[in-house]
Amino acid sequence: MTAPYGVTQFEFNEFDLTGDKVWFCDVTHGTPPWKPLYLMYGWALYTRIQRCYERLNVPNSRGWDVRIKDGYVYVGVMLTSGQEARERAPVFREKIRPYIEDFKGLWDKEKQQLKKTYEVLRAKYGLEFYGGISAISNIDLSDLWEEYLSVHTKQWDVHMGNFIPIYYLFGLFENMARELLALDHSSPLFSKVMSGFDSSALGFNREIWDLGRLALELELAQVFTNPEDAEAVMATLRQTSAGKSWLAAYDNFLEVYGWRCERMLEWATPTWLEKPSLGIPLVRLAVISGATSSLEEKQNQAVREREEAERELLAKVPPEQRDWFAVLMKAAQNASYFSEDHTYYCDLYTSAMGRWITREIGRRFAEAGAIDDAEDVYFLIPGEISKALIPMGRVRLQSYVDVRKQEWEGYLSTTPEMLLGNPAVMAEVARRDPVISAAASVPRVREDMKADLYGSASVPGVAEGIARVVMTEHELGDLQPGEILVAPGTSAQWTPAFEIAGGVVTDGGGALSHAVIVAREYRLPAVTGTQAATRKIKTGDKVRVDGDLGLVFINQDGAR
Repeated sequence: MTAPYGVTQFEFNEFDLTGDKVWFCDVTHGTPPWKPLYLMYGWALYTRIQRCYERLNVPNSRGWDVRIKDGYVYVGVMLTSGQEARERAPVFREKIRPYIEDFKGLWDKEKQQLKKTYEVLRAKYGLEFYGGISAISNIDLSDLWEEYLSVHTKQWDVHMGNFIPIYYLFGLFENMARELLALDHSSPLFSKVMSGFDSSALGFNREIWDLGRLALELELAQVFTNPEDAEAVMATLRQTSAGKSWLAAYDNFLEVYGWRCERMLEWATPTWLEKPSLGIPLVRLAVISGATSSLEEKQNQAVREREEAERELLAKVPPEQRDWFAVLMKAAQNASYFSEDHTYYCDLYTSAMGRWITREIGRRFAEAGAIDDAEDVYFLIPGEISKALIPMGRVRLQSYVDVRKQEWEGYLSTTPEMLLGNPAVMAEVARRDPVISAAASVPRVREDMKADLYGSASVPGVAEGIARVVMTEHELGDLQPGEILVAPGTSAQWTPAFEIAGGVVTDGGGALSHAVIVAREYRLPAVTGTQAATRKIKTGDKVRVDGDLGLVFINQDGAR
């Protein structure tokens, strides 16, 4: 296989595809294919996961490796030998103890420190407002870029340093529930135990709905529901006093929540501060629903049902194992909370800062003739940026851009293989590294059910409706109330869509994917990890989502 963008670090070789190795395509985060700059530096730091496995001495695995094929990222688990696992286990038990005893305390401290790191970096260069970056010198911009890369690395360490232990504990709990009670993450009782937890992602959802409610109070519903593009909506709002009042509230919202890119993980898409109209489609979802949020009511219900389910589960566990079961259950619940809370502090904020800096580098490169267009900077890699940033105007980089742009455009029409290597070892990999089963897994195919799609994880309930295939965040404004949301995967940016969707189906995702966690909170039937939903389902199809069984039927009334 050829090296992606000429970078051999992530190239598959024959050894990678032999023996007991299996590789999972990350379509949830990596669709559409990333442009080279983020792929080769931003997402490449995903390999920090290996450091976290080693620091913790995780017994059965040394972490995940990363390869790239046709522009898509593939993740493979590096299992240990039996002897290695036995040697690592005692150290692991001690190192994971703090995450069992006080995970929220640890995470609250780390997320505040991380946010402070972003603020300190901005303050060091006197960057009090978003547009101020255009005024700093080239040498300061160069220093800012290098310091940002260090901060971005730190973010991945914080991210993975919490992700690995807490997801591992979730996996241990699921294994115990399966062995003792024949329950797993798709069981209704298990799902109830994992529901009723607040997070920054749900807080963002409330703010969007408050903006929708304000739009209705100011009698601006027609402006938002008019089939204009988002920029036209913004222009219309500027023409009236009511619209200006709404925009003032929106500006305050952006001061807090604007550090996010159109795509959660990608420097090549604009931030909401750079392009405020990006939030309009999500506010439109709130307006067309009457800005009546079901979240508070459903979360209150979820808390009551969770507490009842906890008691029910514990009553079924043998007394001698009950205490440890309760400890693991609490740890597993922290995984659901962390999965949705970390996105604002890690993924969203750091990606937005990367966009902020690289966009300014691109603007200066274009002005100096290093590249033809500011957005061409995303077809470079970090070393090439260093090559031209100080000697501004003396280096021409467009030849690199042209070659990589042609390669990337070819990837856009590629349908990735979901698994590479030996899929027969999937069950063993998931058993020995429970983190992978929480993040990604293969569909549970049951031919006797004669479904069109099978999921690997689901949320209980059955829903029927018209499908809306949404491939990227900017298409979310097309979703109509009651439609079944069909996507490669979902992330924090997609959360408002769960207020109006009738059900959810995704290509990727596992037990702790965004789609599963948020669907639980909204009591939405969901089937995730189907591998082919966006290829088999078309917008306008009638679909039946059976979250009880993890099945999807297309153009069917459910009868067979």
